[in-house]
Amino acid sequence: MGPTVNPAPGQRWTFAEYAVLAVLVAAAGVLFFSGLSWRSLWGSEGRWAVIAREMMLSGDYFLPTINGVVYFDKPLLSYWAIIPFSLFSGVTEMSARLPGALAGVGTVALIFAIGRGLFGLTPGLYAGLVLLTTVMFGFWSRTASAEVLNVLAIWSMLWVLQGRGAGRPFHRYLSFYLIAAVSSFCKGPLAPAVAVTAVIAVSCVETIWDIRQDGFGRTRMKAAEHFDWILSRKGILGAVCGLALFVLLLFLPVIMTGSWEAVELMWRENVVRFLEPFDHVEPFYIYFKHIPVFLIPWTFLAVGALIHMRRWGGGPERRWLATVTVAIFLFFTLSGSRRSYYILPLVPAFALIIGRSLAGFLEREREKGSPAMKASLVVTAFIPVIAGVALVAGYFGFEAYRHLSEVIAGPVIVAAGVAALFFIVRRMFVPGSALLVLVFFGILLWTFTAGTSIGERGRGLKPFARQVASRIEGVSRGNVAMYGVGNSSFLFYLDRKSPLRALSGLREVCSFAGGSGRHLITEEAFVGGIESECGARTFERALSESTGDRKRKRDDLVLLVSPKGP
Repeated sequence: MGPTVNPAPGQRWTFAEYAVLAVLVAAAGVLFFSGLSWRSLWGSEGRWAVIAREMMLSGDYFLPTINGVVYFDKPLLSYWAIIPFSLFSGVTEMSARLPGALAGVGTVALIFAIGRGLFGLTPGLYAGLVLLTTVMFGFWSRTASAEVLNVLAIWSMLWVLQGRGAGRPFHRYLSFYLIAAVSSFCKGPLAPAVAVTAVIAVSCVETIWDIRQDGFGRTRMKAAEHFDWILSRKGILGAVCGLALFVLLLFLPVIMTGSWEAVELMWRENVVRFLEPFDHVEPFYIYFKHIPVFLIPWTFLAVGALIHMRRWGGGPERRWLATVTVAIFLFFTLSGSRRSYYILPLVPAFALIIGRSLAGFLEREREKGSPAMKASLVVTAFIPVIAGVALVAGYFGFEAYRHLSEVIAGPVIVAAGVAALFFIVRRMFVPGSALLVLVFFGILLWTFTAGTSIGERGRGLKPFARQVASRIEGVSRGNVAMYGVGNSSFLFYLDRKSPLRALSGLREVCSFAGGSGRHLITEEAFVGGIESECGARTFERALSESTGDRKRKRDDLVLLVSPKGP
């Protein structure tokens, strides 16, 4: 029988390992929490914030609503996660994003634990550092959504089932299935589906490997050992407990509200969408384009690390990591519904591969001298040089986004990149690699703080919403309405205690305009149709999200007011 994978969750930790974990958690916390409220809500973030706020206002935590309209787009737990952080100050940008930020910190800690269990302290440290300095992972960790909660759930399930089944305690099986049940209500059963797919793949690969090593004589026993998570008594008992919790959470909203929408959502979003996608349909090869973007700034090093894997030698650790990586990629590729950020659970896998390859390249005699790793490190070292030059160029080239920090941080980043490049070219790989991690950390910290505040200069939604709120304060509810407004972030910043009337067609808009002093909030794209249908002088433009120094966008919002009568 082949060597045994280290049972990472059960290994005794040393003081040094706890110290490294504390450093990683602190670094991730600084990166993911700094300036968390500086950026106004964007995209789908508004839905999470508005739903959590309306739950707290109504006291109904089982019926998610947006502007008073039931909105079952995601299961309830990702909305509930916001509420504990909003009990004292209400829902804010920070409280809406805190669950994702905490999940990001937790995932960094988890990847260190997995890397440490598979390969040792140093590869685990490198994996954690790579993950927390990966741009898109940091970006989504600072976003109000269920994406990083989903990533944390997937890798938690994989972590608790690391190693062979012999001697595995029951609590690990129980944890696997309970995490599966709970995470199904953050983004649907996607997390357990991905994790179970990976575990099945690992079980199959290990069974085949044992058969190749020892022959077919004990095939049934080997299969039972590797599929113990579902074939053993402990595995079956854990699955029953997980299924019971899943059923309870699935039907609890039905019991509390009398509506089957939550169950229908689970079926539509996670079964129908996988087999017969109705949106986000992209070609099967699209993730080959998305993965390099999601691995920035470590994209080139990821290529070198993949090539370097052949130097690792055999062993169940490499098989486990390679199988999990391929299984996650194939799962999302085989789904007909594809979107860039769906592939986010693959980023920790690449962090582990990079961490192990980098540790071997730096510390193991038989793995040193890898041309692929050296070349990828050299190319990676050019990235901060380019980024620093871009900051300085941005200061002098874009007056609207000029910030003093650009001419301070830019030269420092260039100097650090040049120093890292010097060390790597001179084969001083340890200080060169350490400097790269530090400079990427610094770039991301600047991006999430000063860079965020600079970017906010060009965003007019939040001030527009506050102007509208001030303008309609004291106006009767019957004199305020919306038409064609799908921006939840606007509703969040409008901060109304009761829903706004939503008009469903131009005839209703014209009818609404019949009274004096009517306030209509709509998008620029609909203004022409309203003027054509209701008359050019029916409404006057009172406020616009568009500013005078940039071209109007069709999805920008506008406040129209009907003239008051004599």
